[in-house]
Amino acid sequence: MAVAMALQVGATSSYLPHFSALCLSVGGTLVFVLTFALGAGPVPGLLLPEIFPSRIRAKAMAFCMSVHWVINFFVGLLFLRLLEQLGPRLLYSMFSTFCLMAVMFVKRNVIETKGKTLQEIEISLLAKP
Repeated sequence: MAVAMALQVGATSSYLPHFSALCLSVGGTLVFVLTFALGAGPVPGLLLPEIFPSRIRAKAMAFCMSVHWVINFFVGLLFLRLLEQLGPRLLYSMFSTFCLMAVMFVKRNVIETKGKTLQEIEISLLAKP
């Protein structure tokens, strides 16, 4: 997703002919949608049920997914205003930076859950300092 945002930044370059910038922008958008659908898109719905203990799972999921959608709403609401005020180069650079920060956060803080039962995941999360 960060690479797709970098393509968007490249599309705003004044050194590119108009048609090339248009193709790069459309390509960046398509790459972003593809990588989001294959990567970060399904993560909240898949990871959250695994990290909460079973006794609070339903309420915690409801709360977390509500926060997730409220934040998504505000990103969509503010996008055009930020695009006008910051310009596409800075805005997409910020989005790319946030994507890279998210990758670093996940690498450091999210445990591998493949092949583990929910109880094993809960034990490993509780044992973590």
